[in-house]
Amino acid sequence: MFHSSRSPLGFFSALVIVAPIFLAAVAQYIRVYQPIWIGRGEPADRAAAILFGGALALWLVALVMNRAQIDTRLNESDSTPTPARPAPTRGVIVSVIALAFFTFVLSGDNTFTQENILVWVLTIVVFFYAFWEPEKSWSEWRAWLGQARGFAEGIRLSPRVLVFGAILLLGAFLMFYNLDAIPAEMTSDHAEKIFDVNDVLQGARPIFFGRNTGREPLQFYLVAAFVELTKRSLDFYALKWITALLGWLVIPGAYLLARELFDDEVALWTAAFVAISQWHIAISRMGLRYPLAPVFIAPMLYFLIRALKHQRRNDFLLAGLMLGLGLHGYSTFRVAIPLAIFLIAFVPIIARKIVLIDVKRFAINIGLMFALALIIFMPLARYSFDHPDLFWYRALTRVSGAERSLPSDLIGTLAENFWNAGLMFNWEGENAWPTSVPGDPALDYISGGLFLLGVAFALYRAIRFREWTYALVLLLVAALLLPSALSIAFPNENPSFVRAGGAIPVVFILPALAITYATRALRQSLPRVLVLIVVIIFFGLALRANFLRYHRDYDLNYRRSSWNSSEVGAVMRAFAESVGAMDNVWIVAYPHWLDTRNVGINAGRIGWSNLVDKADQAAAHASISGNKLYLLSPQDRVNLTRLQEIFPEGQVRVLQSQSPNKDAILFFVPGANESLLPLVPK
Repeated sequence: MFHSSRSPLGFFSALVIVAPIFLAAVAQYIRVYQPIWIGRGEPADRAAAILFGGALALWLVALVMNRAQIDTRLNESDSTPTPARPAPTRGVIVSVIALAFFTFVLSGDNTFTQENILVWVLTIVVFFYAFWEPEKSWSEWRAWLGQARGFAEGIRLSPRVLVFGAILLLGAFLMFYNLDAIPAEMTSDHAEKIFDVNDVLQGARPIFFGRNTGREPLQFYLVAAFVELTKRSLDFYALKWITALLGWLVIPGAYLLARELFDDEVALWTAAFVAISQWHIAISRMGLRYPLAPVFIAPMLYFLIRALKHQRRNDFLLAGLMLGLGLHGYSTFRVAIPLAIFLIAFVPIIARKIVLIDVKRFAINIGLMFALALIIFMPLARYSFDHPDLFWYRALTRVSGAERSLPSDLIGTLAENFWNAGLMFNWEGENAWPTSVPGDPALDYISGGLFLLGVAFALYRAIRFREWTYALVLLLVAALLLPSALSIAFPNENPSFVRAGGAIPVVFILPALAITYATRALRQSLPRVLVLIVVIIFFGLALRANFLRYHRDYDLNYRRSSWNSSEVGAVMRAFAESVGAMDNVWIVAYPHWLDTRNVGINAGRIGWSNLVDKADQAAAHASISGNKLYLLSPQDRVNLTRLQEIFPEGQVRVLQSQSPNKDAILFFVPGANESLLPLVPK
């Protein structure tokens, strides 16, 4: 329905579009920041709920009044046949099966060897050789390359390409800016990862890393390769650099997925929201395996949806490739297997223009997709066969009574988990300080408000017009929340931003739908320049909110919650490089204080573990020559007093931390020729 921008009805139509976006943003702002002028706690929550309700009511009016269209592409199909090629011979098929079998057999002892890697790679190569259907003949490729020679001379970048390039640059800046400083400190999980990577650098080649309840191998080999290629030290930054790169790669993946479902504008908005998202940035810069779920979920969904739309074998194979690779990353990616089965059953039913001309070929392509995924997964398949208890341990402890008794009301607990997982986007997020400001929703107040309106828009289009692409997006979000919601043995761990991280490429399609619909409706009623100004303001507010929440609030809370092992490690390093030695430094244990492993890593000595349970043990060090240094918790006055009794010549200094309440006591025991404690960096 078109209204002239000069007519009162046109301005009213524009107001009806802008008002719910504004109200939803204000509602989430109030819920997150609890401003004093509203009243914190229950008054703020009540005000936020009322504003959310008002926003949804006005949004429904806007949807009825304005008929702006968003193209859905789920029903598009391209029946262009690929060049025919002979079916693989029986000998080739037998060779693939035999090679896969030998990969399984040779992958025993949980070790990658030259033999099993060679057979594994050969299996994948022969599989692609046997079943890949070239989309161009050699003559066509030569012609294409000939045309590409003049590409640089006549290159013309469309506005869409320029905007997408700008989004990638913005995403790279936000992902890598101040990466060495934020997050500031390692947790115990980081120590486990450093030790795993160090094992690889020392020559170990595990298929599955058993330390810390077990982990898939991809991150550790990527970090080891980064350390070897750059010749830098293995430290927290090395972990963060790799995971930040993986997080950045989610942006183009989300763009391609959104573009396959909807149009270019929705895809650009999706990529933009992913690029600035504090949720995505926080879990990607942590240095842990978290971004390995969304970085493979996005292309797996993209290729599988393309395969189901166009029925091309190569798309099925690429979906299988992504599925197999993803299983080597983060354990929550395992949800992709039932998700793929759901898509195979769901998409052909709802996409009415997809006609399965050859059911047999369709079934073969599905089989090939899962077969390729299994081949890529084969070394881990052998490990899971040999050690099912270790491979499935982490997942089973959350969905069964393996570690804790299950609640008596399983259905009620699961329903409550899904409800809480759904609330994580707008109302209340997780309480884990390493990946968020505790209690913060996953989305900022702009994209969060748009997300709620996007959900309403998707439901409206699905129910009112039977546009099932919108229903598919909602179902994908729900399915990708399963790794968090299925924590029925530990419901307090739900919602989990990291376990729900695989949903990131799909979640941000919903605010993209809302803003795309709004801008198109506004263009019918207002001058395009004014619409552009409004859009820039809203996006700028979202960018500012995410940036400040991460680089200011999250950083401050992280420093307050973590222990300053890097500062203590710097003291150790300075002592060892000046008047002492690393072996002459000891940490006196104190409950809930430093992880000694992290101190050693920050000091440049992986595996250092000079820990004394109590000061009495220091009496045995009296015979050790040279200067000695003891590090104590600032609350540990008992052990400090005992050290002063053992070493009356000792000197006490305080390491003043840059983080609040994170000081440490330094007790310096001079050797025969030393009387002063050397200056150490703060």
